[in-house]
Amino acid sequence: MREDRVFDGQEVDVSDHKVSVCVPTFNKARYLRSSIESVLAQTFEDYELLVLDDASTDETAEVLASFKDPRLQVVRHARNIGLQRNFNECLGRARCEYLIIFHDDDVMLPRLLECEVRVLDADPGVVMVHCAAALIDSEGIQYSAPPSHWPPLSEGIDFVRRYWTSMNCGVVMPSAMFRRSLALRLGGFNENLRYCLDADLWQRLAFEGGVAFLNAVLMANRLHAGQATSKILANRLQMLEERLKYAEATRVLARRHGASLDAAVGRQLSGKIATDLTELRALEASLGQTLKYAQAAVRARPVVLLHWRFLCYLVLAFLPSDLIRVLKRLRGRWFLWVRGLSHHGDAR
Repeated sequence: MREDRVFDGQEVDVSDHKVSVCVPTFNKARYLRSSIESVLAQTFEDYELLVLDDASTDETAEVLASFKDPRLQVVRHARNIGLQRNFNECLGRARCEYLIIFHDDDVMLPRLLECEVRVLDADPGVVMVHCAAALIDSEGIQYSAPPSHWPPLSEGIDFVRRYWTSMNCGVVMPSAMFRRSLALRLGGFNENLRYCLDADLWQRLAFEGGVAFLNAVLMANRLHAGQATSKILANRLQMLEERLKYAEATRVLARRHGASLDAAVGRQLSGKIATDLTELRALEASLGQTLKYAQAAVRARPVVLLHWRFLCYLVLAFLPSDLIRVLKRLRGRWFLWVRGLSHHGDAR
């Protein structure tokens, strides 16, 4: 295994392969095997697979050692460098022009790479492609497939505006395949962010070309209490700081390109803070902890009190955690049913 080195933002040797699939990991031995197996089962085979182990202390090394596939390369850092820097390590270590940074607890469906490579190959003006995703729980059981309201192609301020004006226009990070050389030129991931560092890079990429969307479920996004997002959310101050930093970075980016999204960013920021309230409760946060988050949000952004979604979710936060999780699952099953009807209609 290779030792850790600092990401320097410079180009490295180029591979003969088409795609680099990088899997940054830390203490996810429970899910890592299924994630790697899903990559190795892709119909598209012209790729390199790099797993960057951030000095895990669980059984990650044993899981990785059990794979004998020559396509798998493992980089184990001598010390823990953190999520943000490990993402930039992926940029620095990868050797292919197309890059996908895949989560260590998610699952690729067999045609993900095939479908997304086809899009980037077909149009040099497309800088990134992403797709719809199913949601699975800690046991791998699918319980939702949230709708995505992206058009087939968007770019620049249109992409950013959609990101900040619809609750259904997010990008599932491990579904995104992008041009690595361009991401390097833009400085890679902003290490001052944690939860929103991917969205920040997508917005900067969008001003360099088109962002394509495939309205097909080509991967499964696993939601569980041990994932990075959940850990950040559990730290109410860290999550709130992230929301505010990312919102300000978006305002600055828009102004730099001659646009103002202050109003849209403000509305969506209030909406995101609102949904945090029930997410906290679903993750077993006590009512007292959740109310402290709400109080901190009001202090940092008083106008949140004028947002109907904040008031609605604040009331919902008083429900028992188990009931909130049941409601979320029912909502997820509704999405699955609607998506099923839509696909049935398309088939006809």
